[in-house]
Amino acid sequence: MSIITKTTVLGAGAMGHGIAQVFAQAGCSVQLFDIDEQILKHVKEQIETNLQFLAKFELLLDDAIHPILARINPEPDFDAAVSDAELILEAVPERLDLKQEVFSKAEKASSKGTILASTTSVIRVGDIAEGLKTPERLVGTHWMNPPFVLPLVEVIRGPKSAEPAVKRVTSFLEKQCGKRTITCNDTPGFIVNRLAGAVLSEAAKLIEEGIASHEEIDRAWKEHLGLIFLQYGPFGNLDYIGLDVIVLAAKYLAWSLQDERYQLPKWLEEIVLKGDLGVKTGKGIYEYPNQSPDVLREKRARELLELMQQVGLSPNR
Repeated sequence: MSIITKTTVLGAGAMGHGIAQVFAQAGCSVQLFDIDEQILKHVKEQIETNLQFLAKFELLLDDAIHPILARINPEPDFDAAVSDAELILEAVPERLDLKQEVFSKAEKASSKGTILASTTSVIRVGDIAEGLKTPERLVGTHWMNPPFVLPLVEVIRGPKSAEPAVKRVTSFLEKQCGKRTITCNDTPGFIVNRLAGAVLSEAAKLIEEGIASHEEIDRAWKEHLGLIFLQYGPFGNLDYIGLDVIVLAAKYLAWSLQDERYQLPKWLEEIVLKGDLGVKTGKGIYEYPNQSPDVLREKRARELLELMQQVGLSPNR
């Protein structure tokens, strides 16, 4: 798969200039467009500050800063910014009408071989692609903020996204930009924000019901759930708890709270009916071939202790 060397970023705000920086660090030339010429006038100063921040943490050599900056060209003319690009990435505010307008213009001013990518965090790619003559060119790329620090990018396959475009964007992000990617089909909020939305919704209900304070809820996340989910993810953690235990807990919560969100999912019930209960049986959501449950639990305890040390927590007060 051919590498991408010419990129355009439409929108030079916090996300846009951070992504332009990532592209330039990957060795690409970057045309950076914004309708506000004052933003463009000072954008390279902000990017230089970001690069110096990375150098301070020894994530970048000092002598790499100016070559990276030299690859970024603030461009006030839209057509000039997109005309020669292999990848055009939109980073404008989260408004459907605005994104549709930007891509309509980009589609007309670029070649048919140019990939179009949106930074949308919640809007369906299929909705953004409505009205385009070549919707197969459009792929979603949900970046985390700040994009030059956080490693994950969600790649969203719209209903009409061409698979070669999805694969090329994924390859570019991973192999050239050094990012980690997860890929999903089109849905509002995708993976990250659907999960975040569920957590925030439940946290808000705990406040409204007078169950706990903001501080206690945040501590529950920072001192337990955040650690567990960071290390294993929500599904990997279930295998360690035991899926039979999860089934009982889910049934009780659904009954006592009268909330369908806690209903046991059929796919999980099917796994348990097979006798696959997680680490204790060697198979659950994931498989653990030829690994003793005791050894796995000891490994988990060691990994969690190491992680706790990194964030300044101790098993004891």
